[in-house]
Amino acid sequence: MRRNNRIISQSIRILLAAAVLCAISAFFACRPGPSAAAAAATDDSNWSTYANSRFAYSICYPKNLFEPQGESPNGDGQKFLAKDGAQLLVYGSNNALNESINDVFNRTASRLAGASGKVSYKAVKPAWFVLSGQHGSTIFYAKTLYAKDLIVSFELTYDSAQSNVYNPVAAKLASCFAKAP
Repeated sequence: MRRNNRIISQSIRILLAAAVLCAISAFFACRPGPSAAAAAATDDSNWSTYANSRFAYSICYPKNLFEPQGESPNGDGQKFLAKDGAQLLVYGSNNALNESINDVFNRTASRLAGASGKVSYKAVKPAWFVLSGQHGSTIFYAKTLYAKDLIVSFELTYDSAQSNVYNPVAAKLASCFAKAP
């Protein structure tokens, strides 16, 4: 009799443990993971295009993440804000000071990284540059298209906790950002 009670008690414990494991597995299986969030952010049907006529450039952006704030009064670009605090700035300017691409790169890197931040990636070519890094918990990614008389740029900033969503967004922004020929 004791042995049967022990076997029944042990069986009940095993069944309870299995039920708890199944419940935990079901909970995590139903939650959208980072890959689902990233996939939703980069799905082409969720993207729109902003075109700037003054400086003749365009960029695609995920309309399910970013809300356009309206073109700036002088028509040089636009700010896009996300509900989670991420920000996308796109803008153009005349190169009135005749800055070199290295001057523009250094100014951009200094402004985005600040005194305590760090640029962790950079590529500078004759007609463009990209840079990325982190300042505190904010990740930044910037790309600039350079011509002697014209500079067009975009800057994406977001909290590092949102990297799984915005890293693929940054890659897509970089590929669709273009000056008109």
